[in-house]
Amino acid sequence: MKYLLTTITLLSFIACSKSTPIPKKEPIKTTYLSAQELQLLNFNEQDIVPVKIQNHFYYIRKDGKKMLTLTYDGEADEFSDGLARTKVNGKIGFFNSNLDIILKPIYDFAFPFHNGIAEICMGCKEKNDGETSILSGGKWKKINRNGLVIE
Repeated sequence: MKYLLTTITLLSFIACSKSTPIPKKEPIKTTYLSAQELQLLNFNEQDIVPVKIQNHFYYIRKDGKKMLTLTYDGEADEFSDGLARTKVNGKIGFFNSNLDIILKPIYDFAFPFHNGIAEICMGCKEKNDGETSILSGGKWKKINRNGLVIE
C-alpha cells in the first residue's frame, strides 16, 4: 500500500510538471551609466531620476545603476505603491526605488499597483490600431506585492 501511494504521488508530480513547464529565464543584467554620463545628470537631492535615453526611459541611481521603465503618457512610468514597471524580453515586471527587481518580468501586461494589488495578464497580445494599441485575449488576474494571485 505504501509503495502504491508513493508511486501515485510520483506519477501525479510528473504529470503536473509536464503540463506546466517552468520556462528558463536569463538572469536580468544590471547595467550602469559611465562616469562621464553620470556627471551630466542633476539629482537635486533625489536618490533616483528618470532619464530618456534613445527613446526609452530609465530610472538612474546616483551610482549609475539604471533600470528600464515603461513609458506612460510620454513620461517615465511613475512609482505606485513603491514599485514601477519594467519590460525585459517583452515581459513586464516590477522594481523598487533601489532599482532592484521585486517581481520578475513574467507578465504579458501589468497595470501599476494600487493599494497593494496589480492587475496582470498572461497570454494577452498587444494590437496596434493606428495611434493607440489595445490588449486582446489572455487571462486577467490580480496579484499582491509578493506576486501571489489573489483573484
